[in-house]
Amino acid sequence: MAVKIIVCLDGCAPEYIARSDTPNLDALGREGFKTIGSAVIPTVTNVNNTTIVTANYPEVHGITANYYRDAASGREVYMESSEFLLAETMFRNVSRHGGKAAVLTAKDKLKALIGDGAAVAESAEKSPAWLVDLLGPPPPVYSIEINHWLFRAAAEVLRRESPDLLYVTTTDYVTHMHGPEDDRAQWNMNRLDALLGELMNAAPEVEIVVTADHGMNPKSRALDLDRILHAAGIRGWAVPIIKDRYVVHHRNMGGAAYVYLEDAGAVAEAFAVLHGLSGVESVMAGHEAARIFHLHPGRVGDLFVLADVATVFGTLSAAEEEVKIRSHGSVHEHEIPIYGFGPGPVSVRPKSNREVASWIFRP
Repeated sequence: MAVKIIVCLDGCAPEYIARSDTPNLDALGREGFKTIGSAVIPTVTNVNNTTIVTANYPEVHGITANYYRDAASGREVYMESSEFLLAETMFRNVSRHGGKAAVLTAKDKLKALIGDGAAVAESAEKSPAWLVDLLGPPPPVYSIEINHWLFRAAAEVLRRESPDLLYVTTTDYVTHMHGPEDDRAQWNMNRLDALLGELMNAAPEVEIVVTADHGMNPKSRALDLDRILHAAGIRGWAVPIIKDRYVVHHRNMGGAAYVYLEDAGAVAEAFAVLHGLSGVESVMAGHEAARIFHLHPGRVGDLFVLADVATVFGTLSAAEEEVKIRSHGSVHEHEIPIYGFGPGPVSVRPKSNREVASWIFRP
């Protein structure tokens, strides 16, 4: 029986592949299929990886950002463990039917969030001794090479553990730091493509989908929505959806934010202030955003704010600053590559990352 493999290339906009030498991905596209599909909004890692492994929208699986503000306590709650999941993962589904699932992540936080039900769950960031003995210590989490180590580790897991299902998800340090036109980005894509070939050769027969969780764009303007609201006399908290504990590559600046207001009666006033800002593409009530983007209504703010393609939201020393970073989170990072090979993937031909694992789930 073929091993089912899904690979998520974090932050891999389609341009990264188009500009690089990728013979193995090209072969997948020829012999199976390839398309440009859609990610879930907001276009961030936790939301979209959870969407992939549950084959559900956030309204079902519950992960709407990297963290949310708890209404009862007022605390910021990081969603970094499976206790926050409200839907079954494909790993749990395979396990329920007597199969064996494995998940390998670059960042340890993602393993803790999505790994429920996996018989083997490892991260490059906190790698197990047996993989270190085989491959040497993994490179730092803020490096391009950590993803190369991860692919080699995945091949070893295939050979030694013989899982029925394998999920591999990288980190997007390289795409935050380098555009698709950069030599380093193209070298990385070529190297990942070669390692993908080695991964597929580690099992006698495979069915595979390669996709991404979101794209990436250069950003030149940053807005501090907290400062802007407070200057207008509105007490509230803007939660950039990208905010997490890994800050070097994006400085916690992303293209969407949830706004929580101290006074629920101030929604119209806050809407008027934010709607008129240069760099803000759209503002909507939390319940409206939940309906439009299939978000869990209990884990969004009073308002949902989306930036234009050049703008990010974050915590700044002024209301607005010029920046030079690459980031994501807005609707402008929704385009993702999808490549598939094998009867299962070809039968589905997914057009979004929500659909890429639908052929794996059994009732």
